Amino acid sequence: MSIASLTNKNILLGVSGSIAAYKAPDIVRRLQDLGAEVRVILTRGGSQFITELSLQVTSKNKVHDNLWDKEAELAMGHIELAKWADAILIAPASANTIANLASGKADDLLSSVILASDCPMLIAPAMNQQMYAANSVQANLKTLAEHQVLILAPESGKQACGDIGEGRLAKPIDIAKQVGNIFQNTKLSGKQVLITLGATIEAIDPVRYLSNHSSGKMGSALADACIEAGAQVTLVHGNISVTLNQKAQIISVISAKEMYQSVMDNIVGQDIFIACAAVSDYSIKNIAKNKIKKSEKTLILELTPTKDILQEVCKLTKKPVCIGFAAETQNLTENAKNKLKTRVVMPLF
Repeated sequence: MSIASLTNKNILLGVSGSIAAYKAPDIVRRLQDLGAEVRVILTRGGSQFITELSLQVTSKNKVHDNLWDKEAELAMGHIELAKWADAILIAPASANTIANLASGKADDLLSSVILASDCPMLIAPAMNQQMYAANSVQANLKTLAEHQVLILAPESGKQACGDIGEGRLAKPIDIAKQVGNIFQNTKLSGKQVLITLGATIEAIDPVRYLSNHSSGKMGSALADACIEAGAQVTLVHGNISVTLNQKAQIISVISAKEMYQSVMDNIVGQDIFIACAAVSDYSIKNIAKNKIKKSEKTLILELTPTKDILQEVCKLTKKPVCIGFAAETQNLTENAKNKLKTRVVMPLF
């Protein structure tokens, strides 16, 4: 990921009530390393985890924490901060802060500044894995994404409470990079991009299936890059083990047939099609209604070919720019050339 300079950029950092607030000084330093001027708003919850003095020393600016600061509000302090900021970053963003922002509340300094600002906003959620997975939190994140807020997805790992899962604050250096990128990359502004990712699943019986190895990481990274470049992205995904960017339109499928149908339903109007999914080449001709018992030494399955999604898109009269991926184990160059001829893609990875 390329890193844009933040020279002459004013970044307003909101620190809310999460144990990850102790990382806020590091985030400040990372932003400063890119050239940014940083001011901090510390919420009441955030002050339970980190001191105002720590953030003041790091940012070299007064830390703001009170909507009802009489001295600051003589000059309409929350409006002044909103106008000062070129971008607002909330890191860490607690479940409560996310809920307040999604509902449009303005009951503290941070939420009031955000409502008064029209600059880009980014939030980096940080909370217990069960809280992060809660339907209400995910719904609030979706609402914010629909209002053009960039969600910096949390990482998965061991948490302060001992749980293991998704919810750890993204690395400070990665957060700073994301802030830098919003001022840099608009090469795909106004473009529509459709990306397939993950592995399709072909049922054998109610409990068994055929599939391919795929985590979805490549497709997810491509989606992030396209979104950062200003594109409107649609993701059609099979089985994956990654968190997808909520600024994309996300469509979940299971089988190769479902993925093909979903792609064809959404391909009209797309400028770019990236076929990154590990699609099954074959499906089971006759899916067993009940679990196949282990009664025979051998099992014969009759397979039928699935449709080649990339090839079908390339056949369209008004086709988008097509980019394909292929996993090979031998004769890489020869196989790639053959695929280029039959699918007319540019390029093939």
